[in-house]
Amino acid sequence: MKHILTLFTALLLAPLAALHAAAIEPLPFKVPARVPDVAEMLSPSAVHIEGWLGARVAANEANRLLVVDTEPLLAGYHKKPGSHPWIGEHVGKWLHAATLAWANTGDPALREKLDRVAAELIATQEPDGYLGTYVPEQRFSLINGADWDVWSHKYNLIGLLTYYQYTGNEASLKACCKVGDLLIATFPAKRSILAAGTHVGMAATSVLEPIVLLYRLTGDERYLGFARYIVKSWDEPNGPAILKTLLNEQQVNKVANGKAYEMLSNLVGLCELARVTGDREMLQAVFNAWQDVVHKRLYLTGSAS
Repeated sequence: MKHILTLFTALLLAPLAALHAAAIEPLPFKVPARVPDVAEMLSPSAVHIEGWLGARVAANEANRLLVVDTEPLLAGYHKKPGSHPWIGEHVGKWLHAATLAWANTGDPALREKLDRVAAELIATQEPDGYLGTYVPEQRFSLINGADWDVWSHKYNLIGLLTYYQYTGNEASLKACCKVGDLLIATFPAKRSILAAGTHVGMAATSVLEPIVLLYRLTGDERYLGFARYIVKSWDEPNGPAILKTLLNEQQVNKVANGKAYEMLSNLVGLCELARVTGDREMLQAVFNAWQDVVHKRLYLTGSAS
């Protein structure tokens, strides 16, 4: 069995240097991590996957990311409001996936499409930094049919920050800073961030992850302060109490309304904040969630939600 696993690993992983003359490396963070990684994350350009899985990855780039019509993903930005409440999340997700795929393959056609889509999205940003799909009177609230605004901004941040890291495109970083500044000006000055997110506020507070990454890429302490505010907001009356519940109850089904997607997204953000602050209590909460899922929440099919 050991020899089979070794052979399988060898088939999946091989140096990509033979395929690309120049490696595509992400820009380094300005703010170093205080908690060192146990395992080193390689740039996608340093990984080459072969065999059945490699064929699937290649097909995803060539037959999905490269050819997908991005106009419907951008339509809600060009003409507000969009066709449904969370239409704004999709272009950021595409930018994130397509950037990593391009870093893996170096495909010039995909890079050309990346540049075009990123520029088109950034061009829709309003002077105050708003980069969503809602009309002014419905923004950053819980109005029926317009209650995923921070969530969509989260995915734009994730997509544009990833694009910036691998391309060095300064316009994308500037757009992200404007989004961060708008969020800081809105929460909690005008309302609690919990009042702008579904699932007991977890949808909105999941913006924690890219806010921490924005801090690490810029060194601007205001973004770290905003990240700390987000975690503090969890303990507001009727808040999701994510950190406190996982430390005390150690059960994911006890957190807020138990919505797995939004909860996991918050836990990813908590990991990033722990990485940069050195707060081991945050890591313990995430570890408790992991242990609970592994030992008590997995179905026979392998899913957990």
